[in-house]
Amino acid sequence: MNIIAILVMDFFISFIGNALPFFGEAYTVYASLTLLGVKSSTPYVVLAIIVTAIGASISKNVSYALGYVLRRPLKKTSAVKLIMLLSDKAPLWALVIILAALPGLPLDDYLYIGTGAASINPLKLNAYILVGKLIKGSIEIPIELLLFSSLYGILKPSMDITMFQVFMAVIFTVLAFIIFRINWIRIYVRLQERIDLLPKINDEF
Repeated sequence: MNIIAILVMDFFISFIGNALPFFGEAYTVYASLTLLGVKSSTPYVVLAIIVTAIGASISKNVSYALGYVLRRPLKKTSAVKLIMLLSDKAPLWALVIILAALPGLPLDDYLYIGTGAASINPLKLNAYILVGKLIKGSIEIPIELLLFSSLYGILKPSMDITMFQVFMAVIFTVLAFIIFRINWIRIYVRLQERIDLLPKINDEF
């Protein structure tokens, strides 16, 4: 597969993986796996970081649109009122970048829904999201690529590169479903019983 096809695939992976609010897949993992099939020189890695950041940033407009559609009830909340008050101030945009770059938890979707409800300038929002996604990709993709390359070096005698890519993609997809099936509230409640510093919540869900 040539690099153009891989970059197109990476774009759609990052777009689809970020389009559903709160269910963002680990799109950098899949992008890293696609790079294993080519000679992953620095320019290719940089292109993948840029393309995935653009795809992830554009797809976050889905969350923004959801907030805009629900703007009437959401504007009554203190969270959206705070976003409106901070709309032209640096702390809001710093938070957008931090949450866009934060690995693991899709906390940025809460903020993007709020910005939609507050009718924040979408072009300005997209620009800051892009910065955050560029930071995220710049950190995660090289690390993941190195890890996958090392792992494939061990498994190379038993499987070819295509089988390895599919195998790892399946593992991470299954892992995502497992993570969302776990009752994290129950786990947190048990932890708070042992760690006094954790904020108290009630396990009523």
